[in-house]
Amino acid sequence: MAAGAAVLFARGGGGGYALSQLASLTSPVNSRTIGIREILGGLASLDGISLIFLGIMVLIATPIVRVVLLVLQFIYERNRLYFALSIVVLADMLVAILVLPSIVH
Repeated sequence: MAAGAAVLFARGGGGGYALSQLASLTSPVNSRTIGIREILGGLASLDGISLIFLGIMVLIATPIVRVVLLVLQFIYERNRLYFALSIVVLADMLVAILVLPSIVH
């Protein structure tokens, strides 16, 4: 994310937006305007916004991957209590990421 911000400032903007547009309180850039395809496409040209969004995606994915690994570990250990708790935590995280944004909007 820091590298993305540095590229963004060095180039005076990114993703087709000027730096003044990105810094505005009414910025047109958010997760609804930039999708995964645009992020991956922007990475090839080292676009600052794409690097920032990639960092955000990694930060969001990290706890999810950790809980999935815990679920697998508890299956391997045959620990039913912690397996069940981990499934509840994973379900809660997925609902918060996938379902709640569409309800709140």
